[in-house]
Amino acid sequence: MKKRVIKKGKRIMIGLLGTIGSGKTAAGDYLEAKRGFYRVIMGNLVREVARKEGLEITRENLQKIQKKYRDKYGQEYFIKLTIKKLKESGKKNLLIDGIRTPTDARVAKENWAVLILIDAKPSLRYERIVSRGREGEEKTTLADFKEDEAREWKLLNFKETLKYADYKLLNNGNIKQLYSKIDKALEKILKNA
Repeated sequence: MKKRVIKKGKRIMIGLLGTIGSGKTAAGDYLEAKRGFYRVIMGNLVREVARKEGLEITRENLQKIQKKYRDKYGQEYFIKLTIKKLKESGKKNLLIDGIRTPTDARVAKENWAVLILIDAKPSLRYERIVSRGREGEEKTTLADFKEDEAREWKLLNFKETLKYADYKLLNNGNIKQLYSKIDKALEKILKNA
């Protein structure tokens, strides 16, 4: 597929949010590789902090790190760090990958981001996380998945975060269908920019 870069005079910032295993990474990969977006993955910033603190990379430890740093430095700590890195890149098309909290969503929108929610049915999301082989998830059981998700929704107030989404894309099909949905959302975003 030919790389299509959005050409527009002003900066475009998109924020991806979604349920665990919904396809945020696939959407982010597509926006980065095929649509020319410069991307910062919020979860990677959290993983980096966890490694510096000598913690094993598990979803539970990452949740603890997020809470610790948000409590210590403010709820906006990771989103502000992400936006700073994006703006310092000097790029026009910017992508926040992995918005999780209402504060993240609010701060992103205050910085003119358009938020896209990626979701999929739970059984499909569980299959995806088991097969993707991400560090800390390779031994996840269905019970672990449900427990992790429930803990994350509560800890991060994710239900409230979902209310900030400008677009909702259901990713229950194949990868080409997801890409098509992303392209349609981008067309609408550009039309309204």
